[in-house]
Amino acid sequence: MSAGRPDRAALLARLQRIAALAYPRRCPLCGEVLGPDAAAGLLCPGCAPAAKALEHTPPRLPATEHSFYAVDGAASAYYYQGEIRHAILRCKMHGSPWAARELADLTAIQVFGAQPAPGPGGIPVYAGAGGLLPGDCIVPVPPRLGAPPGPRLPDRVARRLGQILGLPVYGDLRPTRRMLPQKSLPLAQRLQNQKDGYALRPGSEAAGRRVILVDDVITSGATVSACALALFRGGAADVFAISIAADEELAKR
Repeated sequence: MSAGRPDRAALLARLQRIAALAYPRRCPLCGEVLGPDAAAGLLCPGCAPAAKALEHTPPRLPATEHSFYAVDGAASAYYYQGEIRHAILRCKMHGSPWAARELADLTAIQVFGAQPAPGPGGIPVYAGAGGLLPGDCIVPVPPRLGAPPGPRLPDRVARRLGQILGLPVYGDLRPTRRMLPQKSLPLAQRLQNQKDGYALRPGSEAAGRRVILVDDVITSGATVSACALALFRGGAADVFAISIAADEELAKR
């Protein structure tokens, strides 16, 4: 690097500090501006206990609760209930890119064992220890054909996780036909609705790699399984699905 030329990492850190001043970090559950007392630098003191109660511990999802048929495993940071459910729905219906970023950071901490940032405005640090081992790349679950254009929650979470874990993100998974919204269907029809509904773009760099498949919520497992099947057919070495939350009955503590 030539003398006087700023280091890219230092420049990025400086820009992030400036952005934090102009756009202060907010609690993804209630929208309150975060102060120095924020839990993990991400949750206001009022919301931290509710988030703690909804943590999916351990994060790995039991096959008995879902209908997985292609993924090598799956994990979620939270149960899809209460404040977590409301935060996810706000992101899906209204965009809220800042809240999507905070939810992605919480997922990195809960699922991958990343260390929280020292305060609001930082980024969690993944040191390669604790939690689940990451794969070689990240692929977000794609939107249905006919879905409104624009960035979606799985895309935003995938990009942020790629930044935290230091992994490339490939948006090469595509739907091959129109599918009904999953929420309107019973389990058997969910599986049929999604199966063989996706394909990996020929020549994708995800081929031959261990893929982390990212969705916002795992319910029946039909969507991530259908996407995993397409990834395997496209040459992926293995596929592990993760999500912010899982739609399961809250475990007794």
